[in-house]
Amino acid sequence: DCIGKSFQGQSLDGRDFSMSLMIAANLDGCRLHGANFLGADLRDANLKNADLRESIFLTQWQINTAKGNRNTLLPEFLTAPSSWR
Repeated sequence: DCIGKSFQGQSLDGRDFSMSLMIAANLDGCRLHGANFLGADLRDANLKNADLRESIFLTQWQINTAKGNRNTLLPEFLTAPSSWR
């Protein structure tokens, strides 16, 4: 799958990551509008500076297991972990 893969800075709008293993993937600075994360494993994925505001099927658990920062943009219904600040 996408384990450890670097997508840094890419526009991944509409990409289907459903059921993907994305452990330690680098999504730093990616735009992910409409990207499907249904069942994706985002443990230790780098979401720093990524725009996930319009991603679909993204869960709080996925966010909690990933790495982000204060510049990571999330959908309104999700909360950035305190470690991201």
